[in-house]
Amino acid sequence: MNPSDVMKQILTTAQRQGIQSTAAGFTRSHKRMVRFSNDTITITNSWLTEIPTVYLVSNKRRAACMVEEQNPDGLKTVVEELARTMKVTPEGDVGFTLPQGPFKYQSIQGIYDEKIAQGETELIDAVEAGVNAAKKEGALRASGVVTSNTRERYVSTSSGAEGSNKSTEIEMTIRAFCGDDASGQGITVATNLQQFNPEEAGRSAGRLAKMALNPETGQAGKYNVVFAPSIFANLLNRVSDSTSAYTLDLGFSFFQDMLKRKVASEAFTLHDNSRLPYGPGSSTLDDEGYPTQDNALIERGVLETYLHTSYTATKYKAPLTGSARFEAGIGGMVPTTRNIILKAGESSLEDLFDKAHDGLYITNNWYTRFQNYQTGDFSTITRDGVFEIKNGKLTHPVKGLRLSDNMVRILQSVKALSKEQSWVRWWEVETPTLTPYVLVEGVGITTAKK
Repeated sequence: MNPSDVMKQILTTAQRQGIQSTAAGFTRSHKRMVRFSNDTITITNSWLTEIPTVYLVSNKRRAACMVEEQNPDGLKTVVEELARTMKVTPEGDVGFTLPQGPFKYQSIQGIYDEKIAQGETELIDAVEAGVNAAKKEGALRASGVVTSNTRERYVSTSSGAEGSNKSTEIEMTIRAFCGDDASGQGITVATNLQQFNPEEAGRSAGRLAKMALNPETGQAGKYNVVFAPSIFANLLNRVSDSTSAYTLDLGFSFFQDMLKRKVASEAFTLHDNSRLPYGPGSSTLDDEGYPTQDNALIERGVLETYLHTSYTATKYKAPLTGSARFEAGIGGMVPTTRNIILKAGESSLEDLFDKAHDGLYITNNWYTRFQNYQTGDFSTITRDGVFEIKNGKLTHPVKGLRLSDNMVRILQSVKALSKEQSWVRWWEVETPTLTPYVLVEGVGITTAKK
């Protein structure tokens, strides 16, 4: 299927239907996956998909869909039906058009690796390397998943924007076990095979699992907590969600009416850099055809930016941020992050333990849930190794704990960050996130079981 022909068909049909602005897209993706359990590969799979997308804007109305009928007649029928549907839908808040092109798109270093695109055995090799490394550290068994993805995204709009982006990504999540209550997780994420490190992911998982042997039941209270990258990346994904003008519109942001206000400690600087060299989420253009950029979300504790599409930028009288991503089920375009980056600090991990003095070291979590999106009240269950800190040193492992606190209070209580940063992405961290270890004071901890 020729992307240019498909997009031209979409634009031509929409124009004949009297649509004011159209963004035609086409995504070609080749994803491969290897899943393993108890040291043994259990599933291998591969998917090759080609998906045209349609986004229509006209008379304060929006409509969008992914297209299954990819022959010219079927494509034409889908666009015509979508245009007819728009005529009977309620008007939106504001009238707007897509960004006026053409634009120049600058290439981004290191986001495509031909070796991943043409690879055959690297996922299986990664499983062997990760499992062996975990077992050398003392793990009894290991499970997890390795995936790779080669993605081509094409965009053409009625406003004169036209461009494409090609990228690759490979990632591994491995959990090592030394017992039912002793586990650790390791992650490696990269855009190229040279920076992909399954051995280190396995070593990290195995080391944590061995350290977590024979945990004691933890106690509720307020603790100084050193967060490892896996759990803090999960929290940062929720923070970045609240910088999206889409969540503002829905009333799901805990940053409502806080632009240019202090929302975090001065030690906290958070960016969404969609143009980061070697960034797993980097792209030269967004799905409205607008060039991507580096957006300062929070700078030294001050909320600097909400992320926007053309619709939200018009509604909030704000500049575009190159953040539009196609989502057919929720209005077509949503402003989202691509590479979340928390600025590193000056401490070593041992320095953070020393500064915490007495507290907890939490390495991972799952099932983050909000009791109140607007205020930021949330809870999440600790997972894998959790350890007490006494007099600045790690002591015994603990279990059965839940983090129950407020997201803004967490941000305002950040006291120190490590020099070391790690990329994190797995099913609890949807957006690739580069984060250091982080010390937060006075974190609310409850017991996971009553």
